[in-house]
Amino acid sequence: MKIFVFIITALIQLAAAACGFFMLLLGLNGFSESQAAPGIIFYIIFGIASAAGVGAGSVYLAKRLVEKSSLGSFGASAIAILGGVILFGGFIVAILLATIMHEWK
Repeated sequence: MKIFVFIITALIQLAAAACGFFMLLLGLNGFSESQAAPGIIFYIIFGIASAAGVGAGSVYLAKRLVEKSSLGSFGASAIAILGGVILFGGFIVAILLATIMHEWK
């Protein structure tokens, strides 16, 4: 069961990261390739790492939900909300990184 929880959560996180990646590409419209590359590379690595981290966190949280039903639906939705916040933070950092590179050149 743990592996299924990890795979499903990681796939959902990767799908959200892919949507964020396309928004990042739209946000970086007008930047040159050398200016946008650090932000894009950062977001790709960050998206993969966050998928693994959120997947591992969901396994732990699923185990806790089975042990303690007092967490209820809040516990189940907390990892999804946390994953979205993490991706949004990575999106902002990637845009800032590209903007810093744009200002330096």
